[in-house]
Amino acid sequence: MHFHGYTWVGSGSEYGTDTLRRPGNPQFASVPVVPLEPANWLLKNASLVKGTFHDAGEAAAWFGKQLADYADRFDGFHAKDPGTIQAQVNSARETVDQGRDVVGGWWINGGTTFYAVHLIACPNFFRPEHPCPKRMR
Repeated sequence: MHFHGYTWVGSGSEYGTDTLRRPGNPQFASVPVVPLEPANWLLKNASLVKGTFHDAGEAAAWFGKQLADYADRFDGFHAKDPGTIQAQVNSARETVDQGRDVVGGWWINGGTTFYAVHLIACPNFFRPEHPCPKRMR
């Protein structure tokens, strides 16, 4: 098992467009918007993978770096708090250790933009039929 890391930053209106976020849409595989179902990242173009991790510690560290890079833009004081961010990293580590997907999302820039960070298990617990985008199985 390994994990693929994905990030997406986009407008709230783009995030709210469900049709782009469903695999039935012909553009789904190439559009970088976060899918409605996290495991469906595996159906998207492999170029959208930001990192691949075989080690839970490395995956959690990558997740933490993505949060740290954007934390100053998170809406709300609590979301920016270093203790809150560390708790999210610790939770990500536990979730990866369990072989499950890690899904994080935050509103930024006054609620006009959404930032998503996901670690998706491959093979996937919820969607074992989804192929590995990097052909690493």
